Amino acid sequence: MTLILGIGDNMLPRLVIHNSISIDGSTTGFNANLEVHYGILGSYEPDAMIVGSNTAKTGTQFFCDKIPQEEESDFKKPDILPEDKRAYWMIADSRGILEGLMHVFRRSEYSKDVIVLVSEKTPEPYINYLKERNYDFIRAGAEKVDIKQALEIAAERYGFKLVVSDSGGILNSILLEQGLVEEVSLILTPEIVGRTGTNLFRGIEKSGIQLELVRNEIVEKKYVHLVYRVLKE
Repeated sequence: MTLILGIGDNMLPRLVIHNSISIDGSTTGFNANLEVHYGILGSYEPDAMIVGSNTAKTGTQFFCDKIPQEEESDFKKPDILPEDKRAYWMIADSRGILEGLMHVFRRSEYSKDVIVLVSEKTPEPYINYLKERNYDFIRAGAEKVDIKQALEIAAERYGFKLVVSDSGGILNSILLEQGLVEEVSLILTPEIVGRTGTNLFRGIEKSGIQLELVRNEIVEKKYVHLVYRVLKE
């Protein structure tokens, strides 16, 4: 896939929002095709994926039927080989709601390792939990995670050039409202959810965000992959 992006802030990695949605724009209430979803996401070859804590917590059900007990190996950083092309997972979790769950993500075959984004107000017991298990974390923001600052630190510390958001409406709305997104990648699923749905960009208060269609493709004769460039003001 050719990645079509504009010129962004040199201090920031390029950021793409990627999600599967229903015909009526919901991220819930239908069975997303995970093979298609992650196949397209992987084609971007991102350095990291950014995920909100609520989305990550909900996602544990896809990785395991029951949360496994921690083992000694979960306290150690994984050995990462130079040829490992998997993305890091950056999880924004200023409230520490993933305490006791982080090893689920570290064990994932799709993750190189986990980097946790926290704020100055993140509970100290959670910080100690991360330190004891040798998780990298980026502290940015006072009350909540300052996503822009966290991305700047990630770019400087790890050399990230491309980050893909694989998250829900809250984080994606923040990314768009702060003008951090260069591209939106949507997989349109032929289902209508109706009033019980959860709109992908429900948290956006700013109106008039303009997009330009740069790619559309039918996938497996059932899904439509739409790619939009976000037009800068």
